[in-house]
Amino acid sequence: MPVDFRRPARDAAAALAVLTVATAALTGCSRGADTDTGAGPSAAAFDEPVSITNCGRTATYDAPPQRIVSMNDHVTETLIQMGVGDRIVGMGYGEKDDPLPETAEQFRAIPSLAAEYPTYEQIRDLEPDLVVGGMRSAFDDKTGRGRDTLEQAGIHTFLFSEYCGAGFSDIALLENDFAQLGALLGAEEQAAELTESITAELDAVRARLEQAGVAPVRTFFYDSGEAEPLSVGGVGIGNLIADYAGADNITAEGPKPYFTTGWEIVGERAPEAIVVLDYGATSAQDKIAYLKNQPIVATTPAVRNDRFVVVPLDDFFESSRMVDSVATIARGLHPAAFPDAQ
Repeated sequence: MPVDFRRPARDAAAALAVLTVATAALTGCSRGADTDTGAGPSAAAFDEPVSITNCGRTATYDAPPQRIVSMNDHVTETLIQMGVGDRIVGMGYGEKDDPLPETAEQFRAIPSLAAEYPTYEQIRDLEPDLVVGGMRSAFDDKTGRGRDTLEQAGIHTFLFSEYCGAGFSDIALLENDFAQLGALLGAEEQAAELTESITAELDAVRARLEQAGVAPVRTFFYDSGEAEPLSVGGVGIGNLIADYAGADNITAEGPKPYFTTGWEIVGERAPEAIVVLDYGATSAQDKIAYLKNQPIVATTPAVRNDRFVVVPLDDFFESSRMVDSVATIARGLHPAAFPDAQ
């Protein structure tokens, strides 16, 4: 039975009174107290095979996969929220110390395969029937764990759509991805609940901003870089987050989710606010200190008015965490629209 999914379509957020849907819904999705990550029960076959097309690849499933390798933290959290965390036999980037509260117990019970990505041999030795990646780098041909290689070994693969090549211009891509995962995993109801909670919260923030009549704030999204800044382009989750949060991304012409721009461009576009992505060895405060002393950026209204918003990079992926980043940025840029959060 081919299934057509081509239709168009928490801490920081907890203080917002408008965001009331997800906590209960996502907790409800974290079913399965059993944290056994062994082979698991034999899956009952689908009444009819389920076919999906993901990133241009069509795959057919006779039964829901029961041995999953998850390659990224946000993927692991999403699968747990969909109620299939007990099927994850290993995960990449498995040393996260602050998983979402509703996923924490299962997250910490899943074997960590590597500080970053596991090798092809590690994946193969677990005998998985599905590997799920949240970034293109999860399936790197150069390291021998490309999708072709895994699929030739009889292992299904799934890649979140932000990294399929066309970008992530609309929330319908998340809806499509999660519907596909729900179908192939036999977890349609849990996937739908998760999707509905995410979209409801995002829509609630947008509605609050519209009700307050605020205008988008010209915003520079700073990832990293000193000689040249790495910023958010117009085709990724970051730009979608900006749109929901009432931020006018000044580098939206960028052809990739992240791309290198120039300090002169940042200065010419005179951002009124700067969103700093917090991750890695350089702290957000160190990044802010650098921006304040960067000769061009120091002249912008954002720096003159000390208008910075810090968001963890973890909250800039295709997952329920994007709700947190939207809420944090919206509150930082438009505090008058959220008096109950002050």
